[in-house]
Amino acid sequence: MVDAADAQPVGRVERDWLALPRALRAPIYDLLGFDITDGGEGWLEVTLRITPPVLNADGVLHGGMWTLISDTAMGGAVRTLIEPEQRVVTSQSDFRWLRPIAGETLRSVGRVLRRGRSVWHCTCECFDAQGTLVGSGTGTFVVIDRGSRP
Repeated sequence: MVDAADAQPVGRVERDWLALPRALRAPIYDLLGFDITDGGEGWLEVTLRITPPVLNADGVLHGGMWTLISDTAMGGAVRTLIEPEQRVVTSQSDFRWLRPIAGETLRSVGRVLRRGRSVWHCTCECFDAQGTLVGSGTGTFVVIDRGSRP
């Protein structure tokens, strides 16, 4: 017996929103210690484990890591909505560091803000291990056919 609350509308197939972002995992994820940790329709969460290889010369998380994780989260948010024969290219990004990070993780949540035919706009928020907002940014992405050059 199926509970009415769990029933899908007739003809509607539930989509695995994380299938494409997880299928397109890049080797840099393992190299630097980050992973897709959550997501859904139009959003993606990426979490970085802060370890010595991602620190700057002063022993704190390198600023470039914040932007890398945020770009991955925003681009991944777009990937939750595109088709497998399409790809995402970053065309612009902007990031603001709001406060020092505490703890051993940085979590970035990217969200699609506006979806165009080929140009998409996204936002991201970064949180430390305590859940404090420590950074935010925006990005513009172009969606093209996988065989096309950017």
